[in-house]
Formats: sequence, structure tokens, C-alpha cells
Amino acid sequence: MVPTIRVSDCLLVPIQVDLDDATVERLQQQLLREIEAERAQAVILDVSMVDVIDSYISYTISETASMARLMGCRTVLCGIRPHVALTLAQMGVRLRNVAFARDLEHALILARRRGTGGVPGIAPPGPRVRG
Repeated sequence: MVPTIRVSDCLLVPIQVDLDDATVERLQQQLLREIEAERAQAVILDVSMVDVIDSYISYTISETASMARLMGCRTVLCGIRPHVALTLAQMGVRLRNVAFARDLEHALILARRRGTGGVPGIAPPGPRVRG
């Protein structure tokens, strides 16, 4: 079981273990239960200690984010290391329904944004200025 920390209406999940297929599947089930029990509005997955995110792990994270979104909860992934970002980009991995943050501070800002039109981590457009 991966520890979670409640921060306001968010669940912070500092992943400090190596992720393998079985671990990420257990994490998915755990997060869905906790989103329901805690009525979380956002889940922040801090992967700054994770060295490898393969295609199955990224698929499961994306699937979890889609499930969380259906439950009214946005997902923010923070702390992706440069070599992990490079590998994911080279593999062409696309994580759906996930906002990305540089660090935990940025993740908390994204997690608390409202009125995003269903796109997590994206601020609504401001008023148009006509000149």
C-alpha cells in the first residue's frame, strides 16, 4: 500500500517504491477507493523518486486518471525526472486526463484550479480584449 496524505480536498501520493505491473494495479484500486472515501477533488501523484515508467505503467496511470475524472476528481502528475520524460516522449506515450507539474508546489496550484471545462490543469480563458 502506497501512503497517501490528505491536503485540503486533494490526495497527495508520494510514490517512493519501484513501480511494477502488480504495484501499479494495486495503486489504481487503492486510489479509486480513497477518492470515494475521502471525496477528493484531485489526486497528485508525485513520481520524483520513480526511475522507470514503462508503457504499461503509463497506460495504467492514464486509465486511473480517466476513472478518477468520471468520479469528479482531477489527476496531476508531478516530479517526472528528465530521463523518464525522455523515455516516455521517445515511446510516444500520451497520458490522457492528466495534468503535469514541475514540482509539488506547482501540482497543488493545478489541483486546486476550478472551471477548467473538464481539462485538468488548464486555466479557463480570460476575457477577450478588443483594441
